[in-house]
Amino acid sequence: MHRTTINVPKDVFRRAKIKALRENIAVSEVIRDLLARWVSDEIKLSPQERSLEERIELARSAGGMWADRDPDAYMAASRIGLKERDKALTNARLDA
Repeated sequence: MHRTTINVPKDVFRRAKIKALRENIAVSEVIRDLLARWVSDEIKLSPQERSLEERIELARSAGGMWADRDPDAYMAASRIGLKERDKALTNARLDA
């Protein structure tokens, strides 16, 4: 089982927790069931149009690897680093 963190508005989570207690089920079970149904296309969500900035903010708020950096800037810096490394390797081969 994979553990993760999700962001839910406090009032929605409070209401979900109360309902889950009444129905003798854990909120995590509800979330697992909903995710499984969504992945198998039993539940359809309307897509939301998001700007690049909104998508970057969404990735950061997810708390994943992009929480502390801009993914586009990171990828650009990675490519620059590869070019520099390739240049150094080429020069090293020429010197040998």
